[in-house]
Amino acid sequence: MSALSHARIHFNAQGTPVATDFDDIYFSNDGGLAETDYVFLQQNGLPERWQSHTRPWFHVLETGFGTGANFLLCWQRFREYRRQYPDAQCQRLYFSSFEKYPLSRADLTQALSVHTELAPLCQQLLAAYPPATAGCHRLLLDGGQVMLDLWLGDVNVLLPTVPEQNRVDAIFLDGFAPAKNPDMWQPGLFQQLFRLSYPGTRLATFTCAGVVKRGLSAAGFQLAKVKGFGKKREMLIAWHPQPAASLSPDRQHSDPVSDPVTIIGGGLAALTTAYALLRRGIAVNLLCADVEVAQGASHNRQGALYPNLPVKLTPQGLFHCQAFWQARQFYQHCQQLGLEFPLDYCGVLHLASTEQLAERQQKMAAAAVWPQELLQFVDAAAATKLAGVSLQQGGIFLPLAGWLAPQAFCQALWRYLSTQPGFSSQFNCRVEQLEAHSEGWRLHTATTTLTAQQLLVANGADLTRLAPFAALPVNRVRGQVSHVEAPDLAPLRTVICHKGYLTPAWQGLHCIGATFDRTAETAELMDADDTQNIAELRQQLQAPDWSQHLTVDSAKAAFRATVPDHLPLCGRYHNNAAPAPLWLNVGLGARGLLFAPLQAEILAAQISGEPIPTGQTGLQLLSPARFTKKTAT
Repeated sequence: MSALSHARIHFNAQGTPVATDFDDIYFSNDGGLAETDYVFLQQNGLPERWQSHTRPWFHVLETGFGTGANFLLCWQRFREYRRQYPDAQCQRLYFSSFEKYPLSRADLTQALSVHTELAPLCQQLLAAYPPATAGCHRLLLDGGQVMLDLWLGDVNVLLPTVPEQNRVDAIFLDGFAPAKNPDMWQPGLFQQLFRLSYPGTRLATFTCAGVVKRGLSAAGFQLAKVKGFGKKREMLIAWHPQPAASLSPDRQHSDPVSDPVTIIGGGLAALTTAYALLRRGIAVNLLCADVEVAQGASHNRQGALYPNLPVKLTPQGLFHCQAFWQARQFYQHCQQLGLEFPLDYCGVLHLASTEQLAERQQKMAAAAVWPQELLQFVDAAAATKLAGVSLQQGGIFLPLAGWLAPQAFCQALWRYLSTQPGFSSQFNCRVEQLEAHSEGWRLHTATTTLTAQQLLVANGADLTRLAPFAALPVNRVRGQVSHVEAPDLAPLRTVICHKGYLTPAWQGLHCIGATFDRTAETAELMDADDTQNIAELRQQLQAPDWSQHLTVDSAKAAFRATVPDHLPLCGRYHNNAAPAPLWLNVGLGARGLLFAPLQAEILAAQISGEPIPTGQTGLQLLSPARFTKKTAT
C-alpha cells in the first residue's frame, strides 16, 4: 500500500491544464464544456432520462475525475432539471468518479477558474475537495441533493471493491487516450463496468480505439459508433443489453426499501442514522431509554474531532481519513440547515508527551505517507505559537481538526428531526427484550410491547443486555471528563492531545479527559477521577505554569462501548432466527464524533439500496460478521 501522488501538470498558452506524465490535455482548448455536454451527457441521454427515471436517485460512474469538468456540467444540468421538474421522481444525483492522480487544491483551483459559468459549483467543490488519501470520499453538495463519491486510487484496483449494490445508470468512460495511458484501459476495467451496470445502462466515450471496442464487447456491452464532437470523426457509445428477466435474483434491480426503521438509542449513532434515513425518505421511530437524547457517552460538553493516523498506510488509517472528511462535511452541513451547536475547526495538537509517542511521530515523519494538508510536524516553539500557551514538547498538528459539543449537537439534531415528516420518538422507553416474529420484531419494554418491521440497534454500551448480542465482544468502559476553570488558559486556541486531551474554553470551562475504567459498574461521578485527569495532564505536559491553577467546576461520566479491534460494529447482523432485517451501529468507543456520520451514510445506503460510500474493505472492517464468524468457528 503506497501513498497517492498528486498529478504533475502545467498550463499551456490557452490556460488549459496538461498532464506532464501523459502529455495530454484534461479538456479541449476550445469548447471543453461543449465537448463534455456532447460526448458524455447527450450520448447518455441526459438530461432527458432523468425526467422518466423511476427511482429517487440516478447514478453516474466516471473513469478519470481530472479537473471535475464532466461532473460539474452534469451537476449543473441536474440542477436545471430539478428546477424545471420539481415534482419528478428522480431527486438526487450520485456521481462516482475515480482518479489515480488527483490534482492538488491549488492546481484544481486554477484549472477551474476558466469555467466562469460554473463558478458557484466550483466553489462548492473546492470547499469539499478532500486531502489526497486513497479510498472513497463522499462529498455532500447542494445540501445533500448531489453526492460526489470521489474514489482516489487506481481505478483497476478500486472498481473490483465497489459493492454490487452501487450499480450505475450511465458511464462516462473518460481518461487520457489509450495510447498514452495504457495501464488504465485493461480488460478488467470493462468487465467491472459491466458488473456494475443495469440492463439499459448506457456508456459513452470519446475514443474508438480498438482496445476499447474489443474490451467493451468482450465484457458484454453492445456498441455503436456515432459522430464525434467538432472535428472528431467518430466516438463510441455502448449499452448493457441483457434483459432483466434473464438475470439471477441478486443481479436484478429491486425497488428501494421503504419500510419504516425503528432505532433503539438516543446518542450520536442513533440520531445521525435517523437523519440519513429520513433524507432518503425512510420513516424512523426512535426509542430512547432516557428522558432526553444524549444522556450516555454522547453527553460530553466538548469532544475532539480528528483522525488517528498510523505510521504506515493501513486500511484502518484510511478509514479514519474517510470518516474524518465525512464528519467535517456533515457537521458543517448541519449548521447550514440551521442547527445551532458549538463547532470550531481550530486544529488539534498531538504532543510527543512520552518517549513512545515521540518515537512513533519520528517514524511517521520518516514514512511521510500522509498529506501535509492533514498533518504537520512541529517543534515546541511552533506548538506554543499554535496553541497560544506555553508548551514544552513538539508533536503533530492537524490543522483541519477541532472540537464540537456532542450533547448540544445531538439535542439540536433531535429538534430538527422532530420537525421532519416521517420521524417520531419515544422517551423513557428502554427495550428489555427482542423477539422475532413473522412480520418483523416485537420489542418488549417494562410496560408495553412494540413492533418493528426493520430494527436498527444503536444503544452503545447497553447492547449486550439484549440477548441476540450477548456474545459480541462489546465492552463497557467508564470514562469521566473534568470541566475546569483556568484563567491562565484563556489564550488556548487549539485542542491539545497527549494520553488524554484538553480543549479550549467554551462558556468559561475547559474539558480535561478522560479516564478509562474497564471494571467500574457505576457512572456516578468520582472526585478521584478529576484528580487523576489533572495529574495526568500535568505529568504528560511536564507541568507548565498554567497547569498549576486548575479548578474543577463539574464533570460528566458515562460508559463507552468499545470493541477489541478499535473499530465499530456497523452493518447487518445476520441471525438465523431473524425474519426481518436487523442492523447494528455500536462500538464507537471514544470516537463517536469521528465515526458516526460515515456509519450513518453507510447504513442508510445499505437499507435504502442506494450507493454505499465505501468499498468492500471498509464494509468488512465494520461488519459485525467479523466476530460472529470467529465465534462460529
